[in-house]
Amino acid sequence: MRRFLLASVFCALAGTGTAGAATLDSLQWDYRVIAVFTATASAGQDAADTLEHTAGIAERDIAWFVITPDGTQSNLSTSIDRASLTALHEADGFEAVLVGKDGGVKSRQTDELDVDAFFGEIDTMPMRQREMREK
Repeated sequence: MRRFLLASVFCALAGTGTAGAATLDSLQWDYRVIAVFTATASAGQDAADTLEHTAGIAERDIAWFVITPDGTQSNLSTSIDRASLTALHEADGFEAVLVGKDGGVKSRQTDELDVDAFFGEIDTMPMRQREMREK
């Protein structure tokens, strides 16, 4: 964890990334992130359509990103440094990654995007439990 924090501080001080673009670090504590990596634009569009039409995304403070060879789609209006997202991609081909508000990777899916499974994981997290009690 300490190494991660030091790397984050170094990157912020060094000014790495796309000018004016957010990074995963800048989303920490505000959003949970779902990053979906697909090999084709059409598969990416299918994933983006699924995420766009899934109830509960905003309620769970989720920022989602669909990364294809052609570009990135998101529910945020802020652009994001693509390199900060691609650093999450470990599998060959399709992968969906859930990142918690604390910045840690919580889950990976390599077969297909299962938003309900991600929601189930999120809803058992202590921070989410607290959010649900406070609403």
